[in-house]
Amino acid sequence: MKNLFLFVMLLFVTIGCDNEQPTTVSEGDNNELPTDLPVTEGANDTNMYNPNLDNQPKYADAITDYNSTDSPEDFQHVLGYYVGNFEEKKTTAQKDYRASHFNKINISIDYLTADSVIGHSIVAGNNRPFVGTYDATQQMYVAKEPGDDKYDGIFTFAIDNGSTLKGTWVANNKKLAVTEREYELKRAEFNYNPELQLPEEMTAIELYMAKELRKKMFTKDFGESERWEGEFLTDEVLKYNPSTTELSKEYLENMYKGDLEVLRNSIYARHGYSFANRSMRYIFDNIDWYIPVHADVTKNLTELERKNIALIKRYEGHSERYYDVFGR
Repeated sequence: MKNLFLFVMLLFVTIGCDNEQPTTVSEGDNNELPTDLPVTEGANDTNMYNPNLDNQPKYADAITDYNSTDSPEDFQHVLGYYVGNFEEKKTTAQKDYRASHFNKINISIDYLTADSVIGHSIVAGNNRPFVGTYDATQQMYVAKEPGDDKYDGIFTFAIDNGSTLKGTWVANNKKLAVTEREYELKRAEFNYNPELQLPEEMTAIELYMAKELRKKMFTKDFGESERWEGEFLTDEVLKYNPSTTELSKEYLENMYKGDLEVLRNSIYARHGYSFANRSMRYIFDNIDWYIPVHADVTKNLTELERKNIALIKRYEGHSERYYDVFGR
């Protein structure tokens, strides 16, 4: 993997801090649009991308209308999931090691007319609703998240005949590491499929890198001949599918910590779990079949998957990590 995988390593330089804990599934996911969203008057108005948003429908009123009315027939084919990379467009510094340069996002269009849009986005463990209107000047929909979460902002996008959704997102909070993102998303359908396999090439991806090294890579002190140690996955993670095969103690007891962590989280990924853990997010965001859909999949797990998760966790906390040295 050495020099051959340098490019892959650079792409995932922000994969995660060495202090991050293994991903767990949180409780309380609700994939329906909530009916009690707070109406945030003037939240961060001075930083808003589009000053004309005062004319947007209020959340409570809009969602009440959405729950009682279907989109017009002409717009039904546009409803659904649009999935792809949520890419960095502007950061608070020219180079910032804290930034997630891209995440996989799922923008769900739940209600649409010629004048208004209601939907929600799922990215990095966050499931956030948005409400917006059509801006004739830009010929785009401008949709605003509630504003009560530090990662909320404003989506501006156009939809091409129900196949592509393209636009930008601007954060309300201008102190975030990434304040603007862009995206070109493809229409997608999600169906749970326990047979989905992890791709062989994922073993070339670095799993963890120390924070000090990630910081150094964004400075002039990082030389072209620099070599460092990183944690990688091994081929063991590919041997068995824990969504279809009951795992044995003999198989798990000799596995490395990173392999166990990814093996366990592959179960959640098949159910469309949106990972908050940065390392797991960058692993699964680069798998074609993975679509973030839910912030909690606990009740969707099969009995076999629950059993395998419990067994993996028994070994995960006591296993060693696998390291390799590479450079450029």
